[in-house]
Amino acid sequence: MVLSFNGRRWLLSGIGALMLSALACPCRAGFLDGTTGQLKVVPEQAAADKGAKEFSDKITFADGKFSSAFFSAKGFKPAVYRGEVEPKEAEFEVEQTSESEGVITWLGEIRGQQIVGRLTWRLKDGSALSYNFEGTKN
Repeated sequence: MVLSFNGRRWLLSGIGALMLSALACPCRAGFLDGTTGQLKVVPEQAAADKGAKEFSDKITFADGKFSSAFFSAKGFKPAVYRGEVEPKEAEFEVEQTSESEGVITWLGEIRGQQIVGRLTWRLKDGSALSYNFEGTKN
């Protein structure tokens, strides 16, 4: 691609453009590694109507993966997390799977010491349970 700037022509190769876009992305692997948190997880009304209960959980970010103590006990394996980090704030997204229990999608945000977000648990039978969570970093 050729660009004109101040009467000069500049050639941006595919590699150069790729390098510029990589610099613009604040994402990096394992950016939350070493972070742990204690959460209170509360079912949304529709999930509560299906029998879902509130529970406490401990989450951990290590080696580029996210794990939940509560869901590990149900067979959900640690999973690679993605997201981005800014000064005093980070966002993360994770999809955990269990052969017998289904798939959980976590969407969360960490601001200072506070952790907030939502998770959706798609059970093997096709139903879904949605929860909100909040807590603090350890």
